[in-house]
Amino acid sequence: MSKKFFVGAMLLSLGASAFDAHADMMAPVFSYSISSGGLTVNGSASDFGSVRQLAPTEWFFQGNTNALAGTSLSWAYLVDPDPFITGTFSVTNETASAREYVINFSLPISPSIEASTMSGQVAGTLTDANGSGSALLTSIAGGNVYTALADELFVYSLMSGANHWVSNPFGTTSFSGGSFGQGTTLAGPLVNDTIGIRFAFTLSAGDSASFSSIFVVNPVPAPGVFALAVVTGLIGYGRRRRSS
Repeated sequence: MSKKFFVGAMLLSLGASAFDAHADMMAPVFSYSISSGGLTVNGSASDFGSVRQLAPTEWFFQGNTNALAGTSLSWAYLVDPDPFITGTFSVTNETASAREYVINFSLPISPSIEASTMSGQVAGTLTDANGSGSALLTSIAGGNVYTALADELFVYSLMSGANHWVSNPFGTTSFSGGSFGQGTTLAGPLVNDTIGIRFAFTLSAGDSASFSSIFVVNPVPAPGVFALAVVTGLIGYGRRRRSS
């Protein structure tokens, strides 16, 4: 299955149509959590917006919440329990001081994966939303802004020591946070239950940040299955040789 990096308007356009032929299938419990200042708010993304089925195993979630006081969070994500997560989210710090945020998106997978390859990518924008003339986004204590997770455990990280700023009123800057496993084979994790993406960063007062991201885990055929396919192919080849 081809996994594409859906961002921005492309993702929003996906919400315009649903996959009716499999409308009886249950949507996965795609969940979010947001933490700041010692407080954490979490829930199912479908409880704070809409969810549409776009393919037999693909769902599009779109929503927003202000459940964490002083913060506005919105998202648009395409997910597949097969599995991948790709989409965008935006957060606005509506308080008068800089805040540290840890934001998680998590997806249950099915079936479990014993061997895999993986890939991921992240990019974003920072906006001076209050017109103060400056905006700042940094990683927390020099750590990583993006972390891919499997069963809530670290898999791969990007944007270590990030430091992005805007220096004009209502200005916006874009940044690329890098990628992994793009155009190459990168060994992935064993996954029993979930994959996810965690974002951790500090955002200046009154300002907004948006992130586009993807995390894909591709199951690798079990050695026995692969070996059987190879042997079957060799037997067929031998028979063709003998009959020629």
